Amino acid sequence: MATIIDRQTLLHVAALARLEITPEEEGPLLADLERILMHVAQLGAVDTSAATVKRPAMTELRADEPIPGLARHEALAGSPETSNGFVVVHNVMGGDDEQ
Repeated sequence: MATIIDRQTLLHVAALARLEITPEEEGPLLADLERILMHVAQLGAVDTSAATVKRPAMTELRADEPIPGLARHEALAGSPETSNGFVVVHNVMGGDDEQ
C-alpha cells in the first residue's frame, strides 16, 4: 500500500503552519495523518447518488439595497497599525517586510 503523506510533506505543512515538530513527534504524526487521510479517501468512494438534500427552500429574499458604510477613519480605528490610510499586515510567509 502506498503512503498518502511522507515526511517531507509533513515538514512542509508544519513549516507553513509555523509548527515546530521534534524528530520524536514525526513518526506518530505521520501515522495519525495517514489514518485520517485514508478515512477521507474512503469517504470519497462512498456512493452518494441516492442521497437527497434536506434544507429549507428559500422562497423570499430581502431586497438588496445599498446603505452607507463606515468612514475610513472609523474603519481603521480598530486596527493595531495603519499606514497612509491602510491597515498594515506584516509578512507571515517569510522574507522582508516592505512599507
